[in-house]
Amino acid sequence: MIPMRAVYPVAEQAASYHMNSPLLFDVLQALDPASRVELIDLAPLNANLLDYFSQYHCKLHLPGCRDELLSLHITAAEDKRLLSDVFKRCIPLHNRAPHTLDLLLLWDLPNYLDKPVLSALITYLKPYLASDTVLHTYLHTRQTMPDYPGGYRLTREDTVMVEMSATWNMSSPTYYQELINKVFAPFRVDRGMLLANGLQEYILRTK
Repeated sequence: MIPMRAVYPVAEQAASYHMNSPLLFDVLQALDPASRVELIDLAPLNANLLDYFSQYHCKLHLPGCRDELLSLHITAAEDKRLLSDVFKRCIPLHNRAPHTLDLLLLWDLPNYLDKPVLSALITYLKPYLASDTVLHTYLHTRQTMPDYPGGYRLTREDTVMVEMSATWNMSSPTYYQELINKVFAPFRVDRGMLLANGLQEYILRTK
């Protein structure tokens, strides 16, 4: 049986708010509008992302499979062998050319995935990573976090609109740099910054 995390009533907070995300916008502002960029975002599809990246020459992979990934748990060795089939179905990259993904936007998803599932996901994506692929994520640093991932929208004012739908809090996972490098391999931490809302923003790179 998989142990369940304890849940607590969520603290009073705005349903949506703007936050600064300096490391993310450093990466986005460094993109060359004239160069082709391939990126993947596993969150539910939203028109905001399409609009924001219309200013770049981008190939967007938007499978919208976040909720399916949230349902995955590894309970036995057999489950590990099945994960690849699940990833192929919900993230159909197997017909794509290898080594072409430049940017992975994971937002706060890693906080909600079992670490073995997250590691298996990165392993599945590995053949499609470029030599200098960038991964962006937010990891919770406080003892509790909302029990459901937030929605994130990029603004032209270089802020991120955070949309929360959680009604409960749950215990946060524990991540430290050595563990991040292990779980996210072949990515390694390049930069990190603690944000005012308790999220630790990370940029990881494959080199």
